Amino acid sequence: MERITSRNNEKIKYACALKKAAVRSAEGKLLAEGLRLCADAAANGVAIESCFITEKLLQNEAAKPVLEAAQAVYRIDEPVAEKLADTKNAQGIFCVCSYKEPVTEIAPEGRYILLENLQDPGNLGTAIRTAEAFGLSGAVLCGCCDAFSPKALRASMGAAFRFPLIADEEGTLLQEALCKGMHLYCAVVDGDAQDVKVLRGKTGIITAVGNEANGLSEKLRALGQPVTIHMSGRAESLNASQAATVLMYEMTL
Repeated sequence: MERITSRNNEKIKYACALKKAAVRSAEGKLLAEGLRLCADAAANGVAIESCFITEKLLQNEAAKPVLEAAQAVYRIDEPVAEKLADTKNAQGIFCVCSYKEPVTEIAPEGRYILLENLQDPGNLGTAIRTAEAFGLSGAVLCGCCDAFSPKALRASMGAAFRFPLIADEEGTLLQEALCKGMHLYCAVVDGDAQDVKVLRGKTGIITAVGNEANGLSEKLRALGQPVTIHMSGRAESLNASQAATVLMYEMTL
């Protein structure tokens, strides 16, 4: 096993570069950090190009599946781990992984959450994690930030590796789904819109949540029926991931 002691090693520089969205997009690769995320990647068939691990983690039995799945493993010193880390208390294991193959269709009888233009990776990751927890069929991503950024991956707790994510930047798959008889419900802040309880018991539905500041686009709203979360408190609205959680809960009742 090759040992890397220099923070300026080319393999380390490459791995660090994957923290940038533009590099991830160009390379089709991501950097997973932490034992749980790396183990989730290995368990779900994500191709692991290289694994960087400290001596301490090498002794951890839970790391074995990751080491076995990796094409190459490098033992790194603590200063190198600190450079790779995106968190303050890094565990000492990092994996350069290929992006998983995206899902390319929306099942007509399924239940989906559509996330449009979410730009906070924490919100996006939380929504994906919640969608998996509620047993939805998948998440349709339209113009969102990168679901495989370090922060989004941590917020999703690895769900991004397991849960069906459907990239639909142009809305083509959504249009096809609507043509097949699926129904789109658009979350809005409007007291006259239907209450979210209308989602209960339905299949063949897609519920959309929009950008943190501006909500859903007019183009998307024109395609669906408006629904709202009626609130009795003083807050005017919830943030995107909170609203998505309420909507997904109602969808699965």
